[in-house]
Amino acid sequence: MKKAATLFALLCSGLLPLAAQSNQLLDQILAQPRLDFGQAAYLLLTAAQKLPEQSSPEQAAEALTASGWKVKARPAEEPMSLGEYSYLLMQAFGIGGGLLYHLFPGPRYATRELASRRWITGKAWPGRALSGEEAVRMLGIAMESKGGRS
Repeated sequence: MKKAATLFALLCSGLLPLAAQSNQLLDQILAQPRLDFGQAAYLLLTAAQKLPEQSSPEQAAEALTASGWKVKARPAEEPMSLGEYSYLLMQAFGIGGGLLYHLFPGPRYATRELASRRWITGKAWPGRALSGEEAVRMLGIAMESKGGRS
């Protein structure tokens, strides 16, 4: 019994730094007044279970670019707009949109769709800056609407 308890303690102590890393990164994202591409990629890909939580924002940006989603390659530090994030969020969770979104899928109509669902607070301008707190809140709503998928 002592061996099993010791083994369990060792396993837990080995996994603790991984959880701490993702918590530290999430705290950094929440504190950001302007979300960047790498942070957005990290949030979306880890929530959609397409990237391990211990990945970095730089790795997430590369993975998002290679994912096949409609996104252009760019540096992880480049700012992310509300429209771009809305569009990627809809792709990540397979969220359907209205008629205009189906005819012209992109950041503009993704923003309009999410604003009509009241997922966006404040001005729903596709080109405006997006804070880390707002991005995490939108992600939480998306995960909740998809039945708790995390």
